[in-house]
Amino acid sequence: MEKGIRLGTMTLASLKKTGQFDAVLRSFEWFHIGAEFCENLISKSICEEAAALQALGKKVCLLTPPVSGTGIGLLTSIFKELSKLAGRGRIAQSRLEITINDFGTLELAKRNRIPFRLNSGRLLYDNVFEGTRKTLKVHNALGLDFFRKLGIIRHEISTTGARRRTNFSRTGSDGPGSRKFHLTLYYPYLNLTSARACPVGMTRVPLKGCVNDTSCARECGICSFEINHPAIKEKLVLRGNTIFLDFPDKFYAGEKDLLSMKVDRLVYCPFP
Repeated sequence: MEKGIRLGTMTLASLKKTGQFDAVLRSFEWFHIGAEFCENLISKSICEEAAALQALGKKVCLLTPPVSGTGIGLLTSIFKELSKLAGRGRIAQSRLEITINDFGTLELAKRNRIPFRLNSGRLLYDNVFEGTRKTLKVHNALGLDFFRKLGIIRHEISTTGARRRTNFSRTGSDGPGSRKFHLTLYYPYLNLTSARACPVGMTRVPLKGCVNDTSCARECGICSFEINHPAIKEKLVLRGNTIFLDFPDKFYAGEKDLLSMKVDRLVYCPFP
């Protein structure tokens, strides 16, 4: 079982200020960094962060969000810079993955022939999987084959706070169990819903205005907000443009439980 931590847009300098830098380095082999849900948080500085982590002997997964034309432009420069760093030997191709959450990003990566493994992110989950709190099923085996032909065999999902039953155990020629894929599981937060307009960091949009006309001060980097509702038992957490459910309790008896549902990488999220 691979163990990772999702730092998101937190920099290594910020991590050092927490006093937990050495402990984190000892505990995790994978570092998931970058903007996963919002293109306003994309920064080219993530390339140097990836190189610095690899210099420390770590493996890096770069998270990318849903994008508009603006985000595609930013990712274009990032992909080119990562390829340059790989050419100079500062980034090892075998220790860098890129998680995509937008088919435009997938097309961009393929068009630029970036030399890194690609993953299908949490926001593309519904293209292949469906489930409840206690079940997780492949509902689109052809979707798995589609991703596989593009070189994508790792998909990312979130915890639901329970050990889920799957339909992965069938190994017949037509079953999802016969198709090669791996799952990365994020915990303890489940991304419930994301929006283009951010209630935290974006100014009020005029009646005839456009979301793109507003500026973002990145307030979501400061803190998250807990939301309570009498009809919802679980704790809701709002960070930026995404609402999460928090499932802090352990949801599996042992690693064999996770491996049986094709989860071979656990990624801890210290914050949503």
